[in-house]
Amino acid sequence: MELKIDFSRLNDILLSFYKMSGIKIIIFDENREIIASYPPRDCNFCRKLKENADMSKKCLKNDTEIFNKCKKSGELIIYTCHAGLVEGCAPIKQNGKILGYIMFGQISDLPSREVLSDNVYHFCKENGLDEKTFIAASKSIKLKKYDDIMAAAKIFEACISYIVLNEMMMPKDDKTMIECERFIDENIADVTVEKLCSHMNISRTALYGIFREKSGIGVSSFIRNKQLEHSKKLLTETNLSVSEIASMCGFADYNYFSRVFKKKYGASPKAVRLG
Repeated sequence: MELKIDFSRLNDILLSFYKMSGIKIIIFDENREIIASYPPRDCNFCRKLKENADMSKKCLKNDTEIFNKCKKSGELIIYTCHAGLVEGCAPIKQNGKILGYIMFGQISDLPSREVLSDNVYHFCKENGLDEKTFIAASKSIKLKKYDDIMAAAKIFEACISYIVLNEMMMPKDDKTMIECERFIDENIADVTVEKLCSHMNISRTALYGIFREKSGIGVSSFIRNKQLEHSKKLLTETNLSVSEIASMCGFADYNYFSRVFKKKYGASPKAVRLG
């Protein structure tokens, strides 16, 4: 997929995330090639790892596995890499299609430098690496408390939404689909195919063709998915009743809402609310 990328604004977002969190952040395209990162270079520990052929292969294998898991789940995954560092990865999606991936990491949640050095020592012993070299290089790894990592992950997810909303990464010639999605989001309670056609000044047949090409599903299915996604968000982030949420998301029939929600998410609205 050929992307239109606003590198200036994209780099500003990465710099802002780093200044706020002190955590490295990287954006990849759908082929897993780096588009942008801040800081531009890996920490010294990761650079030393990648200078070793075997470790470089393990790093690549680790990243590939995480990208595949993100593609399958469609959500942020926080994990520990093969070298014991904490990282997070999430897909950047627009209209259900993955434009690329965004990753943060090269940090540790261990309680002290001493514990980190001990872990690095055992890692080197297991993998035939020079302990002194890598213990010295481990000083470049930033220590972060678990709660701080989780807080940074929330901002990280907000960055993804901001990047997509402000069209910093987008498929070329995809303005129509973006405007359709914006209209659906702004009229989630009562949006219909007819209203969308009227707003876009486009025929039903042409609209269906655009949605099939860009999202892989029909207009009605796309709208229903957006309504269900919004309802799930309200269930987890508000105290509104389930019936109120159903109505706010375009479902006049509560029983129908419960049925389609459970079909999509594998759990009833009440179960999702309870966690």
